[in-house]
Amino acid sequence: MLEFSLEYFPPSDDTGLSSLLEQAKTMSAFNPLYMSVTHSAKDLPVNKTLNTVEFLKGKIPTRITPHLTCAPYSISEIMSSAREYQSIGIDSVVALRGHLNGDQDHRDPFFNYSPDFIQALNDEFQFNISISGYPEGHPEKIDDYLDFEYLKKKCDAGANEILTQWFFSNDYFYQYRDQCDEKGISIPVVPGILPISDIEKVKHFANVCGSRIPSSILEKFERIKGDHSDQESLGIEIAISQIEDLHKNGIDNFHLYTLNRSAMTESIIENFRDHLMNESKEQKKRAS
Repeated sequence: MLEFSLEYFPPSDDTGLSSLLEQAKTMSAFNPLYMSVTHSAKDLPVNKTLNTVEFLKGKIPTRITPHLTCAPYSISEIMSSAREYQSIGIDSVVALRGHLNGDQDHRDPFFNYSPDFIQALNDEFQFNISISGYPEGHPEKIDDYLDFEYLKKKCDAGANEILTQWFFSNDYFYQYRDQCDEKGISIPVVPGILPISDIEKVKHFANVCGSRIPSSILEKFERIKGDHSDQESLGIEIAISQIEDLHKNGIDNFHLYTLNRSAMTESIIENFRDHLMNESKEQKKRAS
């Protein structure tokens, strides 16, 4: 059976929150495993992630899963945030290191490494813990061996699933999955899918995180440059093609990076579900 989770970023104002709630209500009808809410910057006057989680909690039937990013915070600050989420009924988190900002030498004790953070969460809470994985390699990696040694430490610290960075060539995912197997990593590895709505923005994202966009995809978008509607349609088509191939190769769970674009997300899931229904009908025909 196909399962999926969805990722959203916290809106900046009440209008955005209302819009996100409508999206969440619509997508809840598809029974996602959970909806994650990404981390908002530490220096903001309010915690937009917490505000978004509190706003959605109880208004939709879907599990809400906040991101917890430990690097910008002291140990006491990040663990206090985890307790605050627990107090409002949150039972799952995405645990990330995040980016270190500025001089770290003169600050309160903090988690230097994700495994330490994950272990602390696992020791104190009963959270379902998702962690990050990078089929094309972490942007800071030294080599593949150390990259997977670090991933194994995160898993051993108490992680329940690996959510991968988005990618556009499924071969990277299959190789990554095989490498996880070789390392004895047994928790689920969930592929991250990013529907492209703006190819220029995605090019920028790719440069930052070290992902590659195949030339075949770039060429398709170049032919419809400037046409936003056609770009969205092509983005939906590419995402569906990725998911179909993943499903044919034994993957039944995927994570959609929605960028808060509900129409694209809904089209992808509806189309894929239609595909599965047709697949089931074909199997019944062959059986009869």
